[in-house]
Amino acid sequence: MSLFKNWKLILAASTVALFTACAGSSGGSSDEDYGDDSDSPSAQRSAPKEKIDENKLKKTEDEAVAITEENHKLRKEIFEAKNKLGISTAPASEE
Repeated sequence: MSLFKNWKLILAASTVALFTACAGSSGGSSDEDYGDDSDSPSAQRSAPKEKIDENKLKKTEDEAVAITEENHKLRKEIFEAKNKLGISTAPASEE
C-alpha cells in the first residue's frame, strides 16, 4: 500500500502525536518567570464572583422545576403511547 492511499491513517496518527505532545504542556511559562513576588495562593487570578440575587435564584429554580415537570410529562406520554402500540419500553440490551 502506498502512502498516498493511507493519507487518512497518516493524518490521524500525526494528529494523535500532536495532541499527545501538547497534553502535558501548561500553555506557557509559569508565573515565576515573570517576577511575580506574591507567595500566597489567594494571589492567583480568578474570575470575579457573580452576586446572587435571591429573586434571580428563585426565578431560576422555578424555571428548572417547570422544565423538569415538562420533561416528566413528555416521558410519561411517550411511555403510554408505546404501551398502547405494544412497543417494548424496556431499555435495549447492550451486546
